[in-house]
Amino acid sequence: MFEIQHQHFKSARYWFSRRDQIDMNPPYQRKGNLWKVQDMQSLIDTMINGYDMPKLYVADFTTLKSDMNKAGMRYAVIDGKQRLQAIFDFLSNKFALSENFILEEDSDVDLAGLYHKDIAENYPLLAERVEEFPMPIIHVVTDEPLKIRELFLRLNKGVVLTGPEKRNAMKGNVPASIKEVSEHEFFQICVSYKDTRGENQNNAAKILSFELNRDVTETKRVNLDKMVAEYADKAGELNLAVQYCDENLSKMAVVFGERDKLLRSAGSVPAFYWFIRSIDDDRLKLTRPYLEIFMNKIGGKPAPAILTTNQVAQYKGLLRNINDRGSHEERVRILIAGFAKWIELPRKRG
Repeated sequence: MFEIQHQHFKSARYWFSRRDQIDMNPPYQRKGNLWKVQDMQSLIDTMINGYDMPKLYVADFTTLKSDMNKAGMRYAVIDGKQRLQAIFDFLSNKFALSENFILEEDSDVDLAGLYHKDIAENYPLLAERVEEFPMPIIHVVTDEPLKIRELFLRLNKGVVLTGPEKRNAMKGNVPASIKEVSEHEFFQICVSYKDTRGENQNNAAKILSFELNRDVTETKRVNLDKMVAEYADKAGELNLAVQYCDENLSKMAVVFGERDKLLRSAGSVPAFYWFIRSIDDDRLKLTRPYLEIFMNKIGGKPAPAILTTNQVAQYKGLLRNINDRGSHEERVRILIAGFAKWIELPRKRG
């Protein structure tokens, strides 16, 4: 079943009171909190000054039981997540109006910098413009996840989606596998780069492609999208690859610390992954000290001679094309060669 229902629009207050029954993070959604405060302030400005708002879409589970409703809530956001979050946050007094806010019909009314609670206390009729704003929410009643993903992609055709965001909404079993890998403790605890537009899922897709091929692969966007299509219905191979990812990411979590400074670049993760995958468990404790010296050497800082000048120059050059198969292969080769020298250093010193 797939049905679009144009119901009577209910107020922002209505949806705010039911915010605990809205799944804001269904599988096909992009990551939240992408809007800056200025974006959220602009939306509230739009509501108070009486301008229109584009339609929002929610999956409605109130009349139809569906396996899609993993969170067990009445609704799930399809499109409009950032707008809903902004409205809920304003009504929760988490941010104020812009210091440059102007009430267009009467510039003498000064609302600049005020929170919702202040407006409600001093200008209740203006506060009602937000509270009673008719939210243009379209209800989608369906038990077909592929239809929801297709609707999400169609609604966002005018928006520049990142590779991970688009991949997350594609058909088949791979998006769920990528998401599962990206939720490993390594990604949640160890990485220190920003994960605002699906960087963790992008790296998860790359290492999943390694495990599916049992070797490093080309990891450009077109290659990862092709992987999603190729393995869409190959659940057995996917499950095995996810298992390998889990095992080797657990090794990564042993090597790296919380918000590790060595993981400030998302591009370093796939090569580090394939390198650490090759390390025996009894040598894992030596790996992070080695990588710190290795990166110091690459960065031109004083460090033991574990790499030749040519290797340093080559590694730096390979960073210009981090998604090429050859770049992955050569960086891993240099990492392994440097580690072999690092292991021997204590003996030479003795």
